[in-house]
Amino acid sequence: MIVDCHTHWGIVWEDRDRGNPARWLEVLDRHGVDRAFLLGHYNLHRCDKAREDNDRLAHITARGPDRFIPFGTVWPQMGRDAVAEVRRCIEDLGLKGLKFHPWLQGFSTGDPVFGEICGLAGELGVPVFFHDGTPCYSVSEQIGGLARRFPGTRLVLGHSGLLWNWRSALEAVRHPNVWACLCGPHMRAVEVFCQRADPDRLLWGTDFGFGFSDPIDYRLNLLLQAKIDDSLRERILGINPLRLLEEG
Repeated sequence: MIVDCHTHWGIVWEDRDRGNPARWLEVLDRHGVDRAFLLGHYNLHRCDKAREDNDRLAHITARGPDRFIPFGTVWPQMGRDAVAEVRRCIEDLGLKGLKFHPWLQGFSTGDPVFGEICGLAGELGVPVFFHDGTPCYSVSEQIGGLARRFPGTRLVLGHSGLLWNWRSALEAVRHPNVWACLCGPHMRAVEVFCQRADPDRLLWGTDFGFGFSDPIDYRLNLLLQAKIDDSLRERILGINPLRLLEEG
């Protein structure tokens, strides 16, 4: 079992294929990827497209419920409407988690509405997935700060700090409610995560889908060639992602 924990239904895919994931799935099939956490793209770029894109993720998932694990988003700047949309995503659409890109969406993790959303995610039992590694709103330390404020909410570092912030991400995963998706660090950093972080809270992802390029081969081989135990690699690729969802 291989689960890609970081993919997007990208704007270019939607504009070309209009909600039909057939060609998108062909790329995953080529690499033996069984399931994918499906994140939006239109909903991260425009607040007025968030609801529409959340609906789209639900519709795409309905076309392949055994392949897709959808994560919606809201914009805290929308106030009470954002909180209501969180409930709609989880309770009505059946989405499995929330995704935020504070740098791209332009809000601080200290935003009071966002704090309410993080608390609500904990109550609803769904994980909150982040773009991390980008100053000034999306560094791993800020996610660690949220982990202290909301110990009952599972938080995922979507990039484990990327190439330059990975040491801070390694500190953030000391919090028992923070998970690390190894989608960004170089191979040696991946090996260090596997040595020092909780092996049950490590995930793998590719960021596939933002464009038509295929990063899966590179990201997968990075993990396959890293000097880690095969048993841990198996947990990262297939066991841990399902545990993340089940813990809710």
